[in-house]
Amino acid sequence: MFDWNLKQEITALAAIRERNGINAGSKLRIVVADADAYVAVVDEKVMVKIGTRYDVGNAVPSDFHQTVHGKDYCVWEKGSLRVPAGRHL
Repeated sequence: MFDWNLKQEITALAAIRERNGINAGSKLRIVVADADAYVAVVDEKVMVKIGTRYDVGNAVPSDFHQTVHGKDYCVWEKGSLRVPAGRHL
C-alpha cells in the first residue's frame, strides 16, 4: 500500500462530494480547458481547478468560496461559507 500523506486531502474532497450530492450522474460544465488549467463546475454547486495555473481570473463566480486546495488543484463550493471542523477564519 502506498501512503503519500494524502488522507486528509482525500477525506476533505470526499466530504465535499457527499455534502453536495455529487455522483456518477452529476452534470459537468467545462469553464476553462487550457494546457495549464482545467476548470469545471459540477451540478452548478462545486467548481474544480486542476493544473499548474494559480490565477484563473474571473472564471470563479463571486457566490463560490474556496473550500480546499492543494498542489495544482483547488475546489470551491457555491453558497454560504463553510469552515471545516477544527479550522477558523
